[in-house]
Amino acid sequence: MDLRALSYFIETARRQNFTHAATALGVTQSTISKMIRQLEDEIGAPLLDRERRPARLTDMGRVVLARGQDVLAAHRALLRDIARTQALELGRLDLGLPPMINRLFTAPLKEYRQRYPKIEVALHEDTGRAIERQVAEGRLDLGFSLMPVAPELGLRPRVVARHRILAVGQPGLMRPLPPAPQVRDLRGQPLVLLDDDFALARLLDRQFQAAGFEPLIAARSGQWDWTLSMAQAGMGIALLPEPFIRTPEDLGLDARPLGPDTLSWDIALLAAAWPMLGHAAQAWVDLCSKHIDGPWPRMEDGVPD
Repeated sequence: MDLRALSYFIETARRQNFTHAATALGVTQSTISKMIRQLEDEIGAPLLDRERRPARLTDMGRVVLARGQDVLAAHRALLRDIARTQALELGRLDLGLPPMINRLFTAPLKEYRQRYPKIEVALHEDTGRAIERQVAEGRLDLGFSLMPVAPELGLRPRVVARHRILAVGQPGLMRPLPPAPQVRDLRGQPLVLLDDDFALARLLDRQFQAAGFEPLIAARSGQWDWTLSMAQAGMGIALLPEPFIRTPEDLGLDARPLGPDTLSWDIALLAAAWPMLGHAAQAWVDLCSKHIDGPWPRMEDGVPD
């Protein structure tokens, strides 16, 4: 149904006069008459009794007038909501963050809430693997995980931040290691590691296998801060991403970048709908790019490789 023809009919019905309706709408009387005829042809029944002066509504005309006003009101509301969404005054963002990296996004989240207070932000905290599944199923607008992302899900992740992995421990434990130790240099050294729920643990396990040895694990933890605390207590050498160990000297610890050079802790952005992100999602990506260095995507970037 042509909404313009519907609006012409409603204006004519209200004024009970073609000429007055045409004047109010800024069109010719013949245009009004033609559009109403087209609407009647589409419905298959007359809406106005033109034999009477002023023109009167038929039974069908009264139905179309009553319902048509609802249709136009809904259409106006739709246009308003579209404009508000584009202006980030309305919307919702479902965002997935693993506990290991959520603290890195505190500052962007605070600024996002300040800038866009009318956007509803729903935070979903779960393991990286769970977030990957939820993104693949379309339940999250955006999610973050750590590389490597599960290949069977068919996702095409975008690495947006890359950090070195540090070996951290008491100076006495670290003394046998070279200034830039390789994974192979950790053979026989007591290690305190994150547990297998973390992508970092799986990444390191593959490195140990590639180096041809089983690590000497003193303890595993599900919390990065406790892992660091155990290293501080001298239980072993912790292997953690650099953002979590900003001032190791203040803790009485020695920190050294762990090689090989290709070994890094990579944060990946996952989107439910490449290449076009929603306005609320793209605003989040844009804001994160200010706080966290990395190749953050734009709408026009298309599907990431």
